[in-house]
Amino acid sequence: MHAVAAWFRGRTDVALHAIHVNHQLQAASESMASCCRQACENLNVPLTVIRVNVERGESLESQAREARYAVFDEQLQAGELLLMAHHANDQAETVLFRLIRGSGSRGLAGIPAERSLGNGRLVRPLLNLTRERLHALAVAWNLTWVDDPSNDDPSIDRNYIRHRVLEPLGSRWPGGVASIVRSARQSAEASELTHKLALLQLRDVRDEQGRLDALRLAALDVPEQKNLLRWWLIDQALEPPPASRLEQGLADLLSAAEDRMPALVGEGYVIRRFRDALYCTGHESAPIREAVAWDIREPLEWAGGRLHVLGNAVPPLALVVTSRKGGERLRPRPGGPSRPLKKWLQEQDVPPWERERIPLVWKGEELVAVAGLWLSPTLFGPPSEASWRIVWERDCR
Repeated sequence: MHAVAAWFRGRTDVALHAIHVNHQLQAASESMASCCRQACENLNVPLTVIRVNVERGESLESQAREARYAVFDEQLQAGELLLMAHHANDQAETVLFRLIRGSGSRGLAGIPAERSLGNGRLVRPLLNLTRERLHALAVAWNLTWVDDPSNDDPSIDRNYIRHRVLEPLGSRWPGGVASIVRSARQSAEASELTHKLALLQLRDVRDEQGRLDALRLAALDVPEQKNLLRWWLIDQALEPPPASRLEQGLADLLSAAEDRMPALVGEGYVIRRFRDALYCTGHESAPIREAVAWDIREPLEWAGGRLHVLGNAVPPLALVVTSRKGGERLRPRPGGPSRPLKKWLQEQDVPPWERERIPLVWKGEELVAVAGLWLSPTLFGPPSEASWRIVWERDCR
């Protein structure tokens, strides 16, 4: 805060504001909040103090972090930056901790220098400065601070790495922290390359409804299969399973007989195979909405997915969307015979878990679309005008 306030002093195009999250987990928490108030008052920086309630139990540090970042997410406005003071030693601790847990290149990239957060961005400008360097600067500038007593508790994994691993390592190899930070940057570069590879391969493996073609995925080398699946999940804000479970689960999905429906269960989602496609769904199906009016020029959230139109010259149609109730019929060809929807969905290889969720689109009493599968020609004029289609894009979350 001292450095930021000095850097932006006199600038009229930058508004500086501080936020302190009080977790209320230790006796020193009020002293920390008071220290923040005094520092911000001295620097003439507005401060917001927010108290959060964290349930004591397992993974207390993780729960406190989730509560803290939930506050940041809520407070950040569009165009704002949240500056955080993580430094090189924090980065080294994170990399060592993830190395012990067996993380890959994405995990060994450590703490990102910046990322999106809520409506704004989180930036960590001090990642290349060591704790010792920052401490020396604070002393030279006659700053005051409060030490967090929980940082000395060796029962906390990160503290154990700090005091029992990094400190002895630094005595033996003074440049050890800098080397670990450099390795983290290299891992971040490697991770970004694997992401770009996955995006290129997804063009051929993923369809417009978000499913993966199991046969095309199986044609890739095993490391490429695992990399593609990981990034497919990460890009949906989902955490991939641990490496061993992902590898075995992926092998089961790709080698399953046609009459089997294997599943790979993750944290808050399930990857299932049906016929030759992989589907990602939530553990619990999203609630099915009642009949809802739909202007097809605007997207519509539906049963854990997104209903929208692709194409050109989309007309201003007002239709109605429902789920299956039973007994519906559709007429594939104008003037032709109608058919039971249930049997038709089976013939289209729609997975059993989707048959009750799939959006049905109506114009009056007539079923005119089964999202992503069929669109009645009665919605168009001459065949040359059929320039759009309805898509139901699934969402794992």
